[in-house]
Amino acid sequence: MSKNILIINGHPAPEKSTAGSEIIRKLSELLPEAQVRHLAHLTSGGSFDVAAEQAALRQADAVVWHFPFYWYSVPALMKKWIDVVLAYGFAYGSSATALHGKQLLLSLTTGAGADDYQQGASMTWPLEAFLPPLLQTAYYCGMKTLKPVWSYSMICIPGVTDAAGRERILADARIHAERIAKELRDWEREEQK
Repeated sequence: MSKNILIINGHPAPEKSTAGSEIIRKLSELLPEAQVRHLAHLTSGGSFDVAAEQAALRQADAVVWHFPFYWYSVPALMKKWIDVVLAYGFAYGSSATALHGKQLLLSLTTGAGADDYQQGASMTWPLEAFLPPLLQTAYYCGMKTLKPVWSYSMICIPGVTDAAGRERILADARIHAERIAKELRDWEREEQK
């Protein structure tokens, strides 16, 4: 790909995430030119270097927000990043155009299964019903959105998940990464027309 791709990994403990780590590993293999930023490694005393984060966003043509789906949204670490990095005058406001026209792709994993995300089940609504606040954030910042990519049942609990379950999660994680890469490649092809 010739476009600049920025992957923001919002997992608060990426080294402990079986699915998330494999998704990022596979994405780095499929999109070696992409820059990956692990938010957990970019905080100091709970703060981000806002100027550095904004500089990375300025250079990107497409941004992937990758995160585990915590309480129907992004983890607190990623929410804080959104709150401080997508600041007035940079991401929104009458003269803020830094993110205008950039693409955003939401990449998320759930612990619950697909059957749980439907009317009458434990999550009550389909997963896509929980995404409008994140999509609106992108729209408010002048970004465009690509088709979100999500995978269900991606929780691997040490001492609980057996070897077969772990292998299934790793295989699903690789498929998840391939779906992201395909969305980005399709977008780039469209851009070149």
